[in-house]
Amino acid sequence: MWVFLPYLLPLAIVVFANLGVNRRRWRLLTYACLGLLHTMTLLVGLLLLSIPALLRLTETPLSPELAGFRFVGLGFGLTLTAGLGFASLVAPLRRPWARWLPIDPDSPVHVTAVTFILYLGSTSLIVLLSAGEALRVGLELVRIDSTYVVASQAVFLVFALAGVGLGTRRDVRHTLARLGLRRPAMRDLVLAAVMVAAFLTLDYAASLLWHRLWPASYQAVTDVSEALFGRFASPYGALLLGLSAGIGEETLFRGALQPRFGIPLTALIFTVGHVQYALSPAIVEVFIIGLALGWLRRRSNTTTCVAVHAAYNFLDLLIMPFFP
Repeated sequence: MWVFLPYLLPLAIVVFANLGVNRRRWRLLTYACLGLLHTMTLLVGLLLLSIPALLRLTETPLSPELAGFRFVGLGFGLTLTAGLGFASLVAPLRRPWARWLPIDPDSPVHVTAVTFILYLGSTSLIVLLSAGEALRVGLELVRIDSTYVVASQAVFLVFALAGVGLGTRRDVRHTLARLGLRRPAMRDLVLAAVMVAAFLTLDYAASLLWHRLWPASYQAVTDVSEALFGRFASPYGALLLGLSAGIGEETLFRGALQPRFGIPLTALIFTVGHVQYALSPAIVEVFIIGLALGWLRRRSNTTTCVAVHAAYNFLDLLIMPFFP
């Protein structure tokens, strides 16, 4: 259960932020913990910035796994993220955000949400700008197996539930209503089936065109996808991955975030979280799917989005051998 350890402090901050909506001392504790998070991020960033110089001074060679890893880029990204995080704790500096984002700059819940979106965006950008090195090192350090997949998606689910105030501002019934988790009607299931078919058609057509026009990029992303998800290309593995991602991602993005941030911005945040596709046509496809799922959430409910996401992932993994 080590997967949960890095999320204990952020999860505590989410709970404190919900308690701080109407209680000043909890609000102050929220901002204090956010300050601690930014301080830890800053220290890690500064350490990474100093590693190349320390290696030169001590004449220590890098291990083969870390050869070519861009410590300076990662360190600069984390340092910048920490700086923006500290700025978000200053009320006069964050109030202009409300001109561009649908948030209450004085709400600890909204400040926390924007802060974590900032962290997601910055870390994803770091991975993209590292030319795949950060992702390669991550794949070598972390084994993506069924336990990891279920645990990581459980983290999304827990953050969604805590983020909308389960146990702090809402009971179970109101939490499910806020997240849009309710039994889908028959027309919702029919619409879900149509959307799954449309997504699979889009994926296959985009893959054919991408493979023909940009084969090197297509092969690079395919190799990463196989390294990440190749072991799930069986009925059981595809079902496990599909259900886990469907429940975790849709509850967080479409259930918790979309009612606050809207369809386009939520789709963008959803896309940013799929850095394994790098800067490629696949990332555009993810954004289109995010927009479509956002429309479905508004048109029906989050449960239907879960069904579409799970079925799409399940079938997409099973037909992976038939792709170019």
